[in-house]
Amino acid sequence: MATRASRPVVVTAVAALVVIVLALTAALTLRLQRDAALAADRIGPAVATVPGDMTCGNGPCGVLTSTPVGDVTVELLAGEGGKHGMLRVLGTGTEILLETALSDLGARLTQHSLLCTEGDITACLARGSTNRGLVGEVFVARGDKWEAVERPYVSTGGYLDLIRAAGGDSLDVVLARRLRSGVSLEVFALDGTPQGCTRGYRDLARLPGWPDVHLDDTQLRPCD
Repeated sequence: MATRASRPVVVTAVAALVVIVLALTAALTLRLQRDAALAADRIGPAVATVPGDMTCGNGPCGVLTSTPVGDVTVELLAGEGGKHGMLRVLGTGTEILLETALSDLGARLTQHSLLCTEGDITACLARGSTNRGLVGEVFVARGDKWEAVERPYVSTGGYLDLIRAAGGDSLDVVLARRLRSGVSLEVFALDGTPQGCTRGYRDLARLPGWPDVHLDDTQLRPCD
């Protein structure tokens, strides 16, 4: 004659099964999040190979990404492994090439490394990850001429962008600095002139308007 399990034993077995399912679900979620983060940071294949004899380092250049900026198109070029980057500005019958110094700083470029914004002065930011954090270089357009701003920018807090932060229509370079407990933002004019810093925030998600950060000059103070 079969023996029926007591009710406490059945309840315990069901509870154990629920715990196992929850644990497997959590593990799968973490795995998907990790894989997504890794995928976002991969260099990936170039969109296209640049025709002709142009080289990035010792090999051919590939177009990682491109974006329209006013009447021109700005392309981010790089060699194998996202190294030896260049900006190429294509207009009607014109081509301007600008080398980046990011590879010399240990950064590798990806399809997400280029950001361009129009303002009183149109500017592009090329950025890449290093073991020190995000490193960026700014290129500005003055009329038909483009030039690199000599100062490199290093963010130890994981954020580096071009936004209007100090009032008016002018663009500013904004980067996050890692503090002992949290982050703060440091702001520079496009020519590299320091504009000030914000107060500290617990993490990037607490920044004003995150992920579309917005600041005004009333939020800036002298940097510590």
